[in-house]
Amino acid sequence: MSAQIFETDANHPHLTRLIAELDAYQYPLYPPESFQGINVTALDAGEIFCFMARVDDDWAGCACLYISRPEGNEKPIAEMKRVYVNPLYRGQGIASLLIDAMESKLKTLGYRDLFLETGVFQEKAITLYEKLGYARTEAFGDYCQAPDPLSVYMMKSVA
Repeated sequence: MSAQIFETDANHPHLTRLIAELDAYQYPLYPPESFQGINVTALDAGEIFCFMARVDDDWAGCACLYISRPEGNEKPIAEMKRVYVNPLYRGQGIASLLIDAMESKLKTLGYRDLFLETGVFQEKAITLYEKLGYARTEAFGDYCQAPDPLSVYMMKSVA
């Protein structure tokens, strides 16, 4: 059983379902003020590229690459968002495939650094990101306005 990765629209109904599953998993882990989940269809201040993993006839996981469009002289920030693999498909390398697809897209767009924010209670995700070469960093972008002690900020240079 191998996964196929597809780039898709932010309004894809199965992407919406997978993100709802992610939210249902994360809501009990963090207080409301620490919940960083975003609605990918509402990101109008930048570009969003969404990826989904399909295993046989099921959509098994998703991830989104968000490129901010800051005002003024600020540099755009590329951020990994909404990475999720359904528990039935974990341990099969699907998250790594999704992240690889985002990194490849980032390179074709001419960007070098990919940032992410995750929660302190998501140890398996943190371990995966570290295994893939992501290192902890300071809060970035909008997170600088109010860094959350329950957040872990990471970055990798993909160029």
